[in-house]
Amino acid sequence: MRELRNWMSLLAAVGQLSLGVTALAGARRGALARPLAALCFVLFGWNFATLCNHVFEGDAFVALDSAFTALSPPLVLEVVLTFVGGTVLHRKARGLVWLVFGSLAAASIAVPVLVPRAGVAWLDSPSWAGAFLAFWLPTMVLQLVLLVRHLRHSTDTTEKARTRTVLAALAIGATFSTSDIVHGAGAPSAPYLGSIGTLIAAALLASCAMRFALFDRNVSARTTLYVVGMIGAFVVASLVLFRVLAGSLAAQVFASAMMMVLVVAVARELGIANAESRERAQRLSVLGRFSAQMAHDLRSPLAAMLGAVQVLEGIDDEPSPKDRATRKELLDLTFAQAKRMAAIVDSYDRMGRIELRKTLVRVDEVVLAVARAHGLDEKSIAFGDHDAECEADRDLFESAVDNVVRNALEATHDRGDVRIETERRDGATIVRVIDTGRGMDARQRLRAFDDFYTTKEAGSGLGLSFARRVMIAHGGDVTLAGDIGIGTTVELRLPTVAS
Repeated sequence: MRELRNWMSLLAAVGQLSLGVTALAGARRGALARPLAALCFVLFGWNFATLCNHVFEGDAFVALDSAFTALSPPLVLEVVLTFVGGTVLHRKARGLVWLVFGSLAAASIAVPVLVPRAGVAWLDSPSWAGAFLAFWLPTMVLQLVLLVRHLRHSTDTTEKARTRTVLAALAIGATFSTSDIVHGAGAPSAPYLGSIGTLIAAALLASCAMRFALFDRNVSARTTLYVVGMIGAFVVASLVLFRVLAGSLAAQVFASAMMMVLVVAVARELGIANAESRERAQRLSVLGRFSAQMAHDLRSPLAAMLGAVQVLEGIDDEPSPKDRATRKELLDLTFAQAKRMAAIVDSYDRMGRIELRKTLVRVDEVVLAVARAHGLDEKSIAFGDHDAECEADRDLFESAVDNVVRNALEATHDRGDVRIETERRDGATIVRVIDTGRGMDARQRLRAFDDFYTTKEAGSGLGLSFARRVMIAHGGDVTLAGDIGIGTTVELRLPTVAS
């Protein structure tokens, strides 16, 4: 039985570390990547410390086992809250859980160092296990409630499949791991199932990453097999090294720390390289679209100027009164178009730096202008009771509204299922853009305002981030709501001038 437990601990360590490296290297920009990678590294440390304690027997491994066990609940909660999009809503619960279990983890290391014999005995006693269970059980219930609620509210079939998989991974991993703690709390009949539970949980999450794009994009089976092979070789090499250094605990700890640092460094470098490559491609794509838009805006006034110059070249040096009038008209046109081009360049420059030039702006006029520019009829607009005036840079504010409306139309594939509403509330004017497109899941909403983040194949990932920068510069803000299958609602809030 002991030999089977050791093999389960070994396989679980390989599985957890493989999933953690995959999260960092293959899907680093996903919202779940970092918390899940951190959890996997901690669970790897727990399984590996348990295995080393069984094979080599040392007080240091008992302390590491307990510390990694105590760090697992807050990291599991981080993963669940990130998955359901509740990191901000439940920040007090997060803080309390981190305080409790962080203190327990610190004590698990500090007490054996200060009082070695009594400290190790405390780690193996029912009092430590009882303290852990007293806070772990309500934390586990909270996580299950959050996932079940998210499952009930989701309308997208893929998101439901993801939620069921994560729920199954949590239920199996948490329940099986709790059996180890119950055994330590004074129930010798309780089996040791923690390693099996974490192994099954890792397999479920890996399948979810490959089948249902858990990290915002699919992870290939080839990448997963490569990582598993690399980590398997690393774990086996670590055990061989520990056997060679069996006479020196300090050398074992140092060697394991160095190898762990090496794996994390390799995963980090792979992740950074992949992220930089994607960001570089996105920036080049954005630069190309930005240049195309500027060229489009400048083409019309430039064509007018060139046409005027060609006509001026055909006028004699000693023109007739009619030609003189034509020359003056064309010169005025050229001057006006040159000013227009300068204004376009200045507008792009101010858009890049968010430099405000405030005037009194009628919000309803801006909304109507944007709606007409995108071909929306008046039935798609609902103005509030008060036509509010705001101190704002009209060009930048209009660009912000334009970006949000364009995103909404693209989300509905230009079918026009977009509605714009204005409202005056709590001393602010709100422009609300509602679409009936595919919507965003909880993780996508968390990152919607990040630069270069987009859920569209041809998107730039700058529309919402630009809109938020503009609104914050005006003393306002942008909020986003919605879900998969429901659509998205974006609210732009601008302070209203007191009447």
